[in-house]
Amino acid sequence: MTRHADPAYRFDEATGQLFFTSGNAKTIVGDIDLAMVWTSDEDGNGCLHKHGRKEFIEERAALIRTIDETTKTVTIPWEALSHPEAGPKIIEEVNKCLSISGRVSKIEAFLQEIAEMHEIEAFPRATPEQTVEMTP
Repeated sequence: MTRHADPAYRFDEATGQLFFTSGNAKTIVGDIDLAMVWTSDEDGNGCLHKHGRKEFIEERAALIRTIDETTKTVTIPWEALSHPEAGPKIIEEVNKCLSISGRVSKIEAFLQEIAEMHEIEAFPRATPEQTVEMTP
């Protein structure tokens, strides 16, 4: 039986582009702000619903909000993803969120730590407790 690798993002230094691989499919994502939307259960465990281009995630988040008030979103700017030191750490954490159930609930704190460590804007938010509201 062939085991396919977990879905994952990868920054290609040669092209300066973000790629996404899932199974045998490889997609050029490009130089975009990467967004994620998730909900949380009563214990605060996150359930990732969608990830990808900010515009698509905004649409999905608007739909999910109509049925779940715990919906949270985060947008990671391209500048942070392509940062030579912070970018690989951020992409690694995003990939962990894709493959580890509940991991996404810790992404805000992780991004805040990376932002402070590298003095960059890892996500557009004043504090990790505030949720970025993406309007449809």
